[in-house]
Formats: sequence, structure tokens, C-alpha cells
Amino acid sequence: MIRLVNDILDLERMKSGKITIEPVPCNLQSLLVQATETIQAMAEKAQVKLLLESCTISMRIDPDRILQTLTNLLSNGIKFTEPGGTVKLTANLVNSDLCHIVVEDTGRGIPADKLESIFERFPQVDASDSRSKGGTGLGLAICRHIIERHQGKIWVESILGTGSTFHIYLPVNFKVNR
Repeated sequence: MIRLVNDILDLERMKSGKITIEPVPCNLQSLLVQATETIQAMAEKAQVKLLLESCTISMRIDPDRILQTLTNLLSNGIKFTEPGGTVKLTANLVNSDLCHIVVEDTGRGIPADKLESIFERFPQVDASDSRSKGGTGLGLAICRHIIERHQGKIWVESILGTGSTFHIYLPVNFKVNR
């Protein structure tokens, strides 16, 4: 219940501008490592292999908010992947101005008609998910808000029974419009 209240408050603060995005020069690789280390125990408990492909990308981003996004996406990937499956985190430069971050899992996948609605508040692909998998139903809405506040884009591609791939495009030199 506390997590639900905190997520609702977090999302409302972001939407109202009370939580600002504070970009600083950052090594993206450090954030990727921190995200995977944060979520490693969950992966081990679920018997899911967590993979990280290294990168060398310097960016201007809000590290706390991007870390929040990465850990949320990794956590979701682990929750919906069966034991023995994998969740992989990668990042690379599309060009000198754009970074592409990918979180890919071998989970159960998402039906095509739910690919956009999962980024809304409280949606569940399956109504039993909130009980069996945990979560507040706000994580992906928060992720989308964080990425859009960075002038980026987030979306998912998925095939039922095969897994899901979450894509994030972020500008390398993000500057806040004040």
C-alpha cells in the first residue's frame, strides 16, 4: 500500500512539475551497471539470467530518474520471465545526438492491443498480475513521463510467448527548457 501511495505521489509531482529533471554530465555505463546490480538479487531469486552489454556513452541526463526507469523496466522483465529465461540491457549511440537503450526479455510477451495501454495508469495485461506479480500499475506510466521529460521516446515491441523489447531513445545532450 505504501508503494502504491508513493508511486501515485511521485507521478503527480512529476506531472505538476514539482519534481524537476536535473540533467548533469553522466557516464551511461555506470547507470546501467548500477541498475543491474540493484536488480540482481531479484533476478537470482526468479532464476532469470540478467545480461548487460557494455557501452561507453557520455550524456547529459538526470541520473536518478533514468536509474528509476531502468530498474523499473528490468524489474518488469524479470517478473514476467519464467525461470531459465533472460533479461538483457543494452545501449548504443544511434548517432552523435541520440542514444538507444533496450531492455529485452524472454517473457510471456504482451498482446498487440495492450502495447500502448501498458504505459497508462493502473493497466494490467492480465487482471491477476497485480496479485501474482506485484507492482502498483504505475511503473510504466512513471517511466514514460521521465523519458518524455528528457525529450525522449519510450515504446515496446512484443510477441506473445516470445518476450518483449522496451526501447528508449534519449538525446545525448539533453537541456531542460525552462
